Amino acid sequence: MGLRDEGRWIPRRDGSRMRRPLFDTGWGPERAARYARRRRSYVTASRLQLDAHGRAEVRLDFPRATAEKGVARADAARAIAPTYSLEARSVHREKLALTVHGDAEDVARFVDGLPRVLDHAEQLTSWVARMYGSCSRRPKHARYFDALGDSGRRAHARAYRAVAFRVIVDVLVGPEDAVLPEVDPELPLWERPGAIATGIGQYGWVEIHEAYDPAAALQLLDDAQPFVALTERWPVADPHGEQLTIPFDESAAGPVVVIPCSGAKLDHAAEAGKLYTGLLHQRARKTADAFTAAGGTVLVLSALHGFLPLSQVIEPYDHRWKDPGSITEEELRAQAVELGLMDAEDVILLTPGEYTAHAAAVWPHARTPLAHLGIGKQLGRLAALRASPEQYATAA
Repeated sequence: MGLRDEGRWIPRRDGSRMRRPLFDTGWGPERAARYARRRRSYVTASRLQLDAHGRAEVRLDFPRATAEKGVARADAARAIAPTYSLEARSVHREKLALTVHGDAEDVARFVDGLPRVLDHAEQLTSWVARMYGSCSRRPKHARYFDALGDSGRRAHARAYRAVAFRVIVDVLVGPEDAVLPEVDPELPLWERPGAIATGIGQYGWVEIHEAYDPAAALQLLDDAQPFVALTERWPVADPHGEQLTIPFDESAAGPVVVIPCSGAKLDHAAEAGKLYTGLLHQRARKTADAFTAAGGTVLVLSALHGFLPLSQVIEPYDHRWKDPGSITEEELRAQAVELGLMDAEDVILLTPGEYTAHAAAVWPHARTPLAHLGIGKQLGRLAALRASPEQYATAA
């Protein structure tokens, strides 16, 4: 069913119908406005980027209300994404940012539904926190809490709430009929936030993958922008003067290996696999060939053009990362999607410093065997990896 065919009502398992969960929690103009403000405070999303294959990508940023809450909400988004058939990945070196890509309609549903689910989890967590606060004020518990002191009580309350939020998210992404853990009645309430939160989470359980407004999700798709086409970054022609289109075999077995470009180049247009003549590039290319001898993909990373297939013909150029017009991380992710390589599980970055940082923003899980090494040790590591490509590992 497409978004245009969806409405506020969804079928129950028994055949009856129910309103979408978390949809009308802002009844009345004032409450609706407050609810909208809360949702915006949890997460902000970039415009969706669409490709020609019905897939989309979006960046999510989690405002730093407090460092702990921002990170907790980003972690929650990663846990919630699979319920929408998606995967959320951390942006390189940014704990408060994620990228999500997948079927365009699923992405739109998730972007609208996520802040609703986060708000629901926060409200349930506040319920648990109020129970904790009530307990901490009882005279019979005064000795324990007085011993903590003011700062200790605040730290203990924050930790209690953080545990409760994580547990509630785990309950919401699980099945409705999950078995509750046994509660030890001998433990005081302040020592069992997980058990209390599990009960509250199950009491407030909803179908979170249905927690979106179809009209709002459809508007996200209508406002989306197309991916930057790879050919717009590769402006040169083949020897016959026609734009070259590179077919990719998305099922090709083997790793994706990224190698750097180089300042030294031929003085005429050539394929990316032949244009660059710098020493590090050529040594990295030989090692990449060893890694992909049984299959795989080799890409050259250029500060101007981004990810270049080896057969892409380009003109010689002079451009460094610090120069205006350098490829952005958002454009690199778009290129990876267009090439069908965004979901690659085995990625090796045979790249130095800044190249590694940009490529790792696309594949945070990539192996980086040249990381933290000087040029001499990089060349030595490349030679060792060529001799035993199965032994590559991230440099310490």
